[in-house]
Amino acid sequence: MLPLLVILFVVSYGILSMLVFEQGRTIEAQRSLIREMLKDSTQLATLKGKLARDESKRSHEKASAPAERKDAVPSDAVPGDPAAGAKGADKQTKRPGKSANSTKEAPGRPAADMEDVRRSTRVI
Repeated sequence: MLPLLVILFVVSYGILSMLVFEQGRTIEAQRSLIREMLKDSTQLATLKGKLARDESKRSHEKASAPAERKDAVPSDAVPGDPAAGAKGADKQTKRPGKSANSTKEAPGRPAADMEDVRRSTRVI
């Protein structure tokens, strides 16, 4: 019986050693993949930073260009009509896409909630 136990022990020890070796290789492969992802992430962050700086430079250049043209008379203005010039200046100073007061309203309660009087429907 003892030789069978020794053979079983040697085989299990060999399998355990193989498992540890394979786990070491897997960990090293994952470590190298993480390093590659870190490099890619750093490059992507750098690229996004450059794009954001370029975009802000372009927006500043575009903002300064209409300011120079602000003194000019608009093409739709009628000579001798001061109201038309004021309307054109107001159009140039407004920013499209942003409202002066952007307030968010809470949605109303559904009708199903109003019918159930046993339940308390408090809004925190």
